[in-house]
Amino acid sequence: MEESAKERPPGYRYSRRGTLALIRDLSVIDDRRNALLLVLQWAIAIGAGAIAIHVDRIPVYLLAGIVIGTRIQCLAVMMHDACHGMLFSNRRLNDLIGDIFVAYPLGFSVDLYRANHLHHHRYTNTLRDRDYRVQRRDPDQHFPKSAAAMAWLLVRSVTGLNLYRMARDSRVWAPFANFHNPGRFGYDFPLGLRIRYVLWALLFYGLILLSPYRWKILGLLLIPQFIWANVFNRIRAMAEHNGVSDESELKGTRTVIPTLLDRFLIAPFNVSYHLEHHLFPSVPWPNLRRLHAHLMTDPVYAAEAHVTQSYWGVIRELMPPPLSAGEGELAARPEVNP
Repeated sequence: MEESAKERPPGYRYSRRGTLALIRDLSVIDDRRNALLLVLQWAIAIGAGAIAIHVDRIPVYLLAGIVIGTRIQCLAVMMHDACHGMLFSNRRLNDLIGDIFVAYPLGFSVDLYRANHLHHHRYTNTLRDRDYRVQRRDPDQHFPKSAAAMAWLLVRSVTGLNLYRMARDSRVWAPFANFHNPGRFGYDFPLGLRIRYVLWALLFYGLILLSPYRWKILGLLLIPQFIWANVFNRIRAMAEHNGVSDESELKGTRTVIPTLLDRFLIAPFNVSYHLEHHLFPSVPWPNLRRLHAHLMTDPVYAAEAHVTQSYWGVIRELMPPPLSAGEGELAARPEVNP
């Protein structure tokens, strides 16, 4: 029988009763701030690409690729917020801007991502959660891993050797994979949205192909996207629900307290406060740190919540602890049959 949210043991869910008044205050979407941030991400990415093309030196292209990759990660987090209707308070504007300036450039659709992601929220860590099923069948997401296996996973991710797995698992969100057979993955892709995607693609890629710098622009857009999705986004994704006990709701999702480098490369816009997001998905990103601080004043939350310091801390959690000297000697002893 499929495991579902309704079959959780008694006491699994964390009580939200004492937090509802605060949640109403924290669930306000700042349209102007999000609009400015979206413009800023594109301005930084376009500026970095323009400088690289103008200088036309390999080291500058590499530096621009890093900058553009971090902005791509920002857009990915914004797509997640748009999926929850938290990019703009007006739902139509949220979905339109979320598609045209966030999801489509990443190869995805807000509508398709939403259909899968909200199911993930409802059935987290159960067989009705597609993300959980992917995690179970993908060897790259089986933990714990030895230090050598973890290092090999990261090497394969940097070099793109396991890129096909990421691409295969994310195609459910991609318009081109759902265009000819909408609903093939269980989520409908309406005709109006398919037409909108075609018009966008013709304009967006048409303008790029008309440019004399077309191949440089495409390289600066696509190469960092694949690297960031396959390395840094993989690290962020494996931190969210892998290696947790799931004995209770507070132990089924991990929050990571990021370093400055973590925020730059992996987890912008407070996306690492993932447990808080699962408990209260109506709270937009600027308020997640405040929500975390409030929840930590609750003794139950502070004692049980799965909170990890830094993404390096997550990687260490997903590797087995080294054997002590005594344990190592015991493991090395040959078995003696009586």
